[in-house]
This record gives sequence, C-alpha cells and structure tokens, in this order.
Amino acid sequence: MKTTETLKELYPKINSLLGEIDNEIKDSYKKIKIEIQKLIIDEKLKFIKELCEGEKLNYNEMRKKYLNDKEKKMDDTKSELLEIQKEELLDTIKINGKMYFYENKENGKIFDSKSKPIGLFKDGKFSLD
Repeated sequence: MKTTETLKELYPKINSLLGEIDNEIKDSYKKIKIEIQKLIIDEKLKFIKELCEGEKLNYNEMRKKYLNDKEKKMDDTKSELLEIQKEELLDTIKINGKMYFYENKENGKIFDSKSKPIGLFKDGKFSLD
C-alpha cells in the first residue's frame, strides 16, 4: 500500500526533526537558566551593597556571610560568565583577516568586534553592508 510506505519514509524524518527541536529547547533552557541565576546574584549583590551603605556595614563581610559558595564564585567570575554566554549565542568567522560574530540562523545578524550589526547571514552566505 502506497500510503503505508510513505508513512514509513516520513517516520525517520519526523524523529530527526523532533530530536533537533528537543536539542534547541534544551540549549535555550540552559541559556535562560544561566541568565536567571546571574540576575538573581546581581540583585542580591545590589541589595547587600545598598544595605551596607545605609547601615554602615562592611560589604565584604556581609557578602561572605550571606552568599553561598556558588554565588561567590559566580560574582568573582562575572566577566568570565558573560564571555561564555557570548560564545554560546554567536558563532565566529574570519573575513578578510577580521573576526566577526554572527547568529547562525536564517537572516541572522553579523556583528563586528564592537557588537555593531554590519550585515546578514542569509541562505548560508555572509552579506556585509
């Protein structure tokens, strides 16, 4: 029967697409989780700083006392986390000896080293303005 054969041919393609969608969702979840953790830590640090200024307390002592080890490490390596997040979000390419960053998707933007959009990634090709 022709319909059954067609369905059998579609089954691996559907499974492949579902696998890709699942991977995209997991990647997005990880990125969102890291961003939320960073925002929470930033708010805690801001609160501790304002409290210390208002009550004339030692910021470093309060930070050590009220932040857990994971949060302290994240605070100390905040710039490192930002760099990791940039790497996860954008791909890099070298064109004419210069490094550019781009969104690896249809109509993705291309950025220079100063994060200014300078072109598009369209149909698998790089188009600079």
